[in-house]
Amino acid sequence: LLIFYYYLHSFLSVFYITDFDDLSLTTSNYTSTPLIAFLLTGVPGLEDFQIWISIPFSFMYLLAVIGNGLVMAVVAWDRSLHEPMYLFLAMLALNDVLLCTVTVPKMLLIFWQGPSPSTFPACLTQMFFVHALFLSESAVLLAMAFDRYVAICAPLRYATLFTGSLISKVALALVFRSVAVVTPGVLLILRLHFCRSNIIRHTYCENMVIAKLACNSIALNSIYGLTAALLTTGLDFVLISLSYWVILKTVFRLPSREAQTKAFGTCGAHICVILIFYTLAFFSFFTHRFGKHVPRHTLILLANLYLLVPPTMNPIVYGAKTSFLLLGIPGMESIHTWLSVPYFLVYLSALLVNLSILFIIRIDSNLHEPMYFFFCMLSVADLIISTTALPKILSIFWFHDRKIYFEACLVQVFLIHSLCSMASGFILAMAFDRYVAICNPLRHSTILTHRVIKNLGLTIVFRGALLFSPQPFMLRWLSYCRTNITPHTYCEFMALIKLACAETKIYRIYSLTAAFLTGGLDFILILCSYIVILYTVFHLPSKTARLKTLGTCGSHVCVILVGYTPAFFSFLTHRFGHHVAPHIHIFVANIYLLIPPMVNPMIYCVRTKRIKDRFLQILTSHK
Repeated sequence: LLIFYYYLHSFLSVFYITDFDDLSLTTSNYTSTPLIAFLLTGVPGLEDFQIWISIPFSFMYLLAVIGNGLVMAVVAWDRSLHEPMYLFLAMLALNDVLLCTVTVPKMLLIFWQGPSPSTFPACLTQMFFVHALFLSESAVLLAMAFDRYVAICAPLRYATLFTGSLISKVALALVFRSVAVVTPGVLLILRLHFCRSNIIRHTYCENMVIAKLACNSIALNSIYGLTAALLTTGLDFVLISLSYWVILKTVFRLPSREAQTKAFGTCGAHICVILIFYTLAFFSFFTHRFGKHVPRHTLILLANLYLLVPPTMNPIVYGAKTSFLLLGIPGMESIHTWLSVPYFLVYLSALLVNLSILFIIRIDSNLHEPMYFFFCMLSVADLIISTTALPKILSIFWFHDRKIYFEACLVQVFLIHSLCSMASGFILAMAFDRYVAICNPLRHSTILTHRVIKNLGLTIVFRGALLFSPQPFMLRWLSYCRTNITPHTYCEFMALIKLACAETKIYRIYSLTAAFLTGGLDFILILCSYIVILYTVFHLPSKTARLKTLGTCGSHVCVILVGYTPAFFSFLTHRFGHHVAPHIHIFVANIYLLIPPMVNPMIYCVRTKRIKDRFLQILTSHK
């Protein structure tokens, strides 16, 4: 693929010479084409929200790369998985990583920095790989369907049919088919003359989007694109449907219900992957060609989702296991209903106060300062943390709904740990704001610009996602042969590790390392910043100036104490407090998730005069 990419880009570059100064291109012969460098603008109509759209897209890309990378590593490392179905799964994982990597980095660049130019060769190369990899993914799903068909309908011939040689030939055939089908589409684009706008209102280069910029007829391009799609993806879907029709007929002829369930259970993951892939693909395809009244931004978002969602979900689907039972607070089951009252009140208070603070900062331009922007980020993280854990905790307390599906448990693990690290990062950013404001007051506005604040926020978000995204995949590939009962109110990494029957030393080391690189390192840097702040303050000439300067740090110091005291206490008692009662562990862990989201906005509301006055003003005017 890399070699083909090199030759394709070199071939196209022979015919087109880029000139970024006027975004024009000239062919090597006498024909002149005014448009040679295209400008990708992103999602039309949502330009102001693209920076926020980039956050879930970045998460999904990280999950897709790490998840599919782990799938390939596990299949390569474990010889017991060197079977046709898992080898096809490894092909699907490789295809997904390539498909994401061809589009998402450029897409994120547009979201972060605005419209991005792309040369004609680069745009056409991206178009080739997007369509080729999409076709190869469809073909891999067809190969996996054939594997299930042979395994269920002709099990005695399975080993003789699916040899290593056949699987290698299938892999080569998939690549050859994709290249053979997409290459004519590239050549049809090369025959076009571009004399209209050079603006592509999309996040990546796509066949018909490029063709619509041409000034000559694109009927041939449209006919070929539709025919190729129907004869590849459409035909694949028909053949997959036929194979499952035969599989169902065979399964229903089995003598016992248990045998039927077991046989069809081997197809569950594959059916989920098929539904995810083809539902998004066909919906995007038909709305793009026949949904003339569908808003443009909806079409673009659908086109992005059908490239992002399947790579993200496929490793999750194939790693799916059963479910866990969350006991709540062990030893205190009889008073769960009474405990739910303060839990619910704390959660409701956290929601109301955080939303109020966010609303006040949003409408008051006087509060549009770095410290309050970072606090808004902290409030959003706190809201998501509490909302991730509390609804399930209350369902355990009120309805004794202890069951949680494995996938939901893994999502909860990732969100809780990653968002806690993000909250720690935002507190560190607030400490940096105080450091600059006190130690370099004249440079505060030039250092902490809106761009720097935005980049700091994104860096903190990506750090949390990057460090903790391996956790769900590490847990997914563990064997749980002891019990599925977890004495906790929510899914937590170390609590699930204890249920595994495999060696978990590496997992524990990873957990400690990730915790140190986030909460531990953040706390050290916060301490260092306040040491420098105190040193600067004590060198001020008057006591009044010292007290006034330290007063600007009071709210932040309270937030640090509220956030880190239960966090470190929970961390240390969980790992080293072997004689501490289990219900104390759970209580401390719950306090760590519940109290900071409620108390933090209250601290800033009480101690910050501008926020307090604005809040009272809103209440008075409403009254």
